[in-house]
Amino acid sequence: MDRTTRDRVLTALDEYGIDLPKDGLTLEKIRERAFGFQFESGEMLSFRIERHPTMYLSDMGAPGVDTSPARFHVLTEYQLDLTDETWHIEELSSTFEYEPWLVIEAELGAGGPQEMIQMGIEDVRAADDPEAAFDDVFESWIDHWEEKFDELDGRPVPDEDKEAILDLLIGELKEQAELD
Repeated sequence: MDRTTRDRVLTALDEYGIDLPKDGLTLEKIRERAFGFQFESGEMLSFRIERHPTMYLSDMGAPGVDTSPARFHVLTEYQLDLTDETWHIEELSSTFEYEPWLVIEAELGAGGPQEMIQMGIEDVRAADDPEAAFDDVFESWIDHWEEKFDELDGRPVPDEDKEAILDLLIGELKEQAELD
């Protein structure tokens, strides 16, 4: 029976007890998501896998939604030298994406600190100087988000995406506070 290259790589990793890199990679992840398998008996094996480090924008995430508000797509090539069982790992690409409505839901909606946000919005609406009140009420929230969106697992969020997320959240807060 002819075995595929994928089968030969998985067999080598599974049956010969080769230690995987200590970056969270598992045989299950390789079976489910890896592609581009190569195998040269006694010399090397390799594969590529796309992983998705995820940024849940609040501790609760977006309730009832299986997707993350923000995450990276990281394509990595893993190559194992079979002569000395050393891994060579190369990140081929990394992109960041976010869903605006999920960001708003996670940070300002039911999954986030909605009650505290609503109290702040009411304080701004009732203030004599709503613009000044907005800055006072939401300054610490904005500082929190600036820090939160700096990086994910040591991977910097691109500045343009970070700024767009902050603008999105601030804009939504101002709209709810009837400042725009």
